[in-house]
Amino acid sequence: MHICHYLVFRCMDFRLKPSVLSSLLKDIGVEEGDYDLVSCAGSAKDMLGSEAERDFLLKQITLSQKLHQIKNIVVLYHDNCGAYGIVDPIEETTTQQADLAKIKAIIAEQFPELIFTAYIVKGVSKGELSLEKIF
Repeated sequence: MHICHYLVFRCMDFRLKPSVLSSLLKDIGVEEGDYDLVSCAGSAKDMLGSEAERDFLLKQITLSQKLHQIKNIVVLYHDNCGAYGIVDPIEETTTQQADLAKIKAIIAEQFPELIFTAYIVKGVSKGELSLEKIF
């Protein structure tokens, strides 16, 4: 049996370099090799899209839980996100926070036993990444 503790959703954006992202995750207690990783445009944004998109993302959680017994879900959004396409940084953050609250509710309903945390990666356009905890 292969066990890890986390499933991490992240945006596919190339500016979120794996080595830096790994370091940021380590800073919040998520060790390299202890998480399954789902990368797609907008991270878990499509959880609020069509039924097919939502089902695809929920399936990733189901499989990670079944195959690797995850206990935690971490959703990483980031500023300057093309999938959101919002120019104003304050509006982007406000929209992302609202979406993360909706995603948290969907996941809590489907997987009440899992712990949900969410962060927005800040500083992407400058290449100086840091995490802002939302939940």
